[in-house]
Amino acid sequence: MKKSIPFICILLMPTYVLAAAKEPAPAAIGAKPPAQMSLLYPRIGRWRVTIRTEPGKSLPEGGIDKGVMTIRKGPGGFSIVQDFWSRGAGGYTLGQSYTWWHGSANVYKSVWCDNMQGCVEFTTAIAGNAWTVELDGEADGKKVHTTIHATMSADHGSIHEEVASSYDGGPARTETISEYQRVASGVATE
Repeated sequence: MKKSIPFICILLMPTYVLAAAKEPAPAAIGAKPPAQMSLLYPRIGRWRVTIRTEPGKSLPEGGIDKGVMTIRKGPGGFSIVQDFWSRGAGGYTLGQSYTWWHGSANVYKSVWCDNMQGCVEFTTAIAGNAWTVELDGEADGKKVHTTIHATMSADHGSIHEEVASSYDGGPARTETISEYQRVASGVATE
């Protein structure tokens, strides 16, 4: 009979380990997102977007795209998650991004993925109701430096965004101008 006790303990051990693994780590209990995340929370909600593409190589006559952006808090409020889609002259775009405060780097970091170009990582600088994103990439074998400037209205009901790109070190040229209108009033919470 004594030989069966260790055998039962061995059988029960995986159950105990699995149960313990499902519980949050003690350090995570009561953890709060950094205060810097509060600067991102006014973006939370559902937004209707109109994107005006300026005439250029890819769209010689320019064009209009319309879509929807929805932003919500990520798990525990440690990030914001953006779901986006648009369609029109630029085609059909479906994308998602995550943005969070990276304390040791002292910056907001993001990753954006979409069905047109894949994924790109970048940082964002925030000053009041305005933010700027700078990122580097490639298009048609050329190096591209893109700058995105966005400003949210004081009442948090609209966002104006301009995207400018420089190809192979040339002058920056505005490619798109987007207007976002909040669909529901107020700032959504969890």
